[in-house]
Amino acid sequence: MSKPQRPTLLSKYAEACLEALSASGHGRWLSLGGAFGLAHYFEYRATHDVDAWWLESATHEQRQQVVRLIEGALEKFGAVRTRSWGDVVSVELMEQGPAQSLPKGRVIFSFQIAQRSARLSAPLMSAWGGVPLDSFDDLVASKMAALVERGAPRDLRDIYMLCQSGQVSAAHCWKLWRARQQLTGENADPLRAEVAIRTHLARLAQARPLEQIADLQERAAAEQVRTWFATEFLRDMAN
Repeated sequence: MSKPQRPTLLSKYAEACLEALSASGHGRWLSLGGAFGLAHYFEYRATHDVDAWWLESATHEQRQQVVRLIEGALEKFGAVRTRSWGDVVSVELMEQGPAQSLPKGRVIFSFQIAQRSARLSAPLMSAWGGVPLDSFDDLVASKMAALVERGAPRDLRDIYMLCQSGQVSAAHCWKLWRARQQLTGENADPLRAEVAIRTHLARLAQARPLEQIADLQERAAAEQVRTWFATEFLRDMAN
């Protein structure tokens, strides 16, 4: 695992929000997570939006201050809307008008903050002073939970790249997943997880068969990822 660094593929919207949070001191009430948090440790793809978790100690008023600050930072770029569902609040920058080539009402950036369900380690400090960053273990554990429950292509690719680059082993990914599941009181049955991943792989194979991938290099890469998950990754579940 490498030491956290400021991501190089950073949108101006994300930078504006994080600089505002750092300067105001309100950034201490959240911790950066998701793909954006992971990019601080291992950046192999661009991630446009920002995901974060509320710190458990943040009060309702402190959370409202954070939301208003992010809204203010994004209003410099255009229309902003804030939505909430479940335990998530999302501050979103919308297209600026008919001159834009984007479809009407399209979100061009979002800063989402959710209530944390579990934390394995204390957060570190990010490159933006006063804005915490999730530990590497917490980021991998959250990505593993997404892999098992959601199984989106990006979840598969993220875990694959983390393991292939030597940032973490497949066995340790499963160890972190089990630890997180136990903390949250959720199902940590390995057989259920295996069925879920095999189901995700089957769905992906049906939606995008290898023989329909025209680019030979892309086809070979897709086959390598799918084979690795079906064999090596699931084999290391018991380690």
